[in-house]
Amino acid sequence: MGTKERRKREIEEMRLEIIEAAVQLFLKDGYENVSMRKIAQQIDYSATAIYKYFANKEEILIHLLKHGYAIFLTCLKEGVTNCNSGDAGERLKASLYAYIDFGLKHPEYYRLIFVENLHQLQKVMTEEDDRVRGFVLLTEMVMAAMNEGVLKKHDAHMAAQSLWASLHGITSLLITFPDFQWHEKEGFVDFQVNAMIKGLT
Repeated sequence: MGTKERRKREIEEMRLEIIEAAVQLFLKDGYENVSMRKIAQQIDYSATAIYKYFANKEEILIHLLKHGYAIFLTCLKEGVTNCNSGDAGERLKASLYAYIDFGLKHPEYYRLIFVENLHQLQKVMTEEDDRVRGFVLLTEMVMAAMNEGVLKKHDAHMAAQSLWASLHGITSLLITFPDFQWHEKEGFVDFQVNAMIKGLT
């Protein structure tokens, strides 16, 4: 690896470290109460040096949201790809499991993307964003399941929104109340996913 490539990697690693620190602070103290200085202190970095990587905290927020969106979409796609089934119903189920799995593995990003819903989100929410692509993927899975007769014919967009609402409910509860006496988690998730599908069949 050449010097230029090494320096580029170091910059990306530093930017990611700043983003991860910002995630924690935005959730703990609230976006409005976090300064560039606070973020710098979180990683034992100088307040002035952090500006080499980001112009301001809004730019940090935009980058961390896009990073979170990318992780989210990747999780959904991998869930469907790893399904190894041509059955539309199984592929749809795989996407539902992948959504919940993303939330449980990345609770901080889940909260920022789907719970906190900071007003700055509107500045990066376009049709090209990976969060939107994630919903488009879910809708496509629903349409395919309907076309194969796995699900009843409904408005596919409405059905996808209904599934999303249910997914958000279970994922948010599992993240927010981890100490609640849930039934064995994997079995509980299986029950919920099957109930979602059954509700549309």
